[in-house]
Amino acid sequence: MIELRDVGVTFPGAARPSLDGVNLSIAAGETVALAGPSGSGKTSLLRLLNALLLPTTGSVSVDGMDTRDDASLWEIRRRVGLVFQNPDDQIVSTTVERELAFGMENLGLDRDEMRSRVETLLPMLGLEQLRDRPPHRLSGGEKQRVAVAAVLAMRPRHLLLDEPTSLLDARGRADLWALLAELRSREERTVIHVTQFPEEIAYADRAVVLVEGRVVFDAPPRELFAAGSGADGWGLRPPPAMGLAGALRTAGRPLPEDILTMDELIEALAGGTQ
Repeated sequence: MIELRDVGVTFPGAARPSLDGVNLSIAAGETVALAGPSGSGKTSLLRLLNALLLPTTGSVSVDGMDTRDDASLWEIRRRVGLVFQNPDDQIVSTTVERELAFGMENLGLDRDEMRSRVETLLPMLGLEQLRDRPPHRLSGGEKQRVAVAAVLAMRPRHLLLDEPTSLLDARGRADLWALLAELRSREERTVIHVTQFPEEIAYADRAVVLVEGRVVFDAPPRELFAAGSGADGWGLRPPPAMGLAGALRTAGRPLPEDILTMDELIEALAGGTQ
C-alpha cells in the first residue's frame, strides 16, 4: 500500500507549489496512470514514492514505512523501482548486460541468480543482440528498454514509470505494455506510470489527473473519457478505440457505447459482446 496524506511540495524560489494537498491511496497490485498537463507535478509525485524527493508538508508512506524515516530508506528503495523519463539519467554501466546486473549487485544477489534474471530479461525486452553494446551508443528507444529491464531485474514490489514509452514507436509501446501485463499476472506488482497516451491510460485500473499540483480526477479510465468528464480541458484525447467504434456505429455497425480499448473493440466486432 502506498499512501500520500495532504502532501505538498514547494521548491525554493517557485511561484507556486509543485504539489498541493495531494491525497492518494494505492493498493498493492494496482495499475495507476498519472496524466495531466506539462508541469502539473507528475514527476514530483513519482519521486516522492521512493524518497528521491521528500514532502514539504504532509506524509508519504510505502508499505507502512514513512519516506522521511532515514532508517527505512534502504527498504523503501529496494521495494520501489523508478524508471526515469530520460534513460541517460540512470544508465551507468559500460555494456547493456552490465547495466542489467548493476542494481542486483547493489542488492547483494548471488551471481547465479543475477545471471538467470539477465538471461530472462534480455530476450523479453528485445535486447539479446545488444547485450555487449555500450548503452550510450544505443538509440533513445533502446536505452529506454535497457532502463526498464535494469529496474525489472531488481524485481521491485512497486514499479514507477515516468513516460516509459515516450521514446518508443507504436509497436515498442504495445510490446512493453504486453510485457508489463504478463509480469503483473505472475506476481502482485503495483505499477504507477506517467503517460499522455490515451490508449495506455485506458488499460490502467485507475486514472489520476493532476493539474497545477492538485488531483482533479481519480477514477477508472472509462469515467475519465466519458462525455462531460473534463478530459478535453486537461488535454487528454479519447483512446483511438473509442473514436473508431463511434465511426463504425455512425456507419451502421451495432456496437456497445462504452468501448474503451482495442481489445474490447475487436471482441465486439467478433460478436463477443453483442
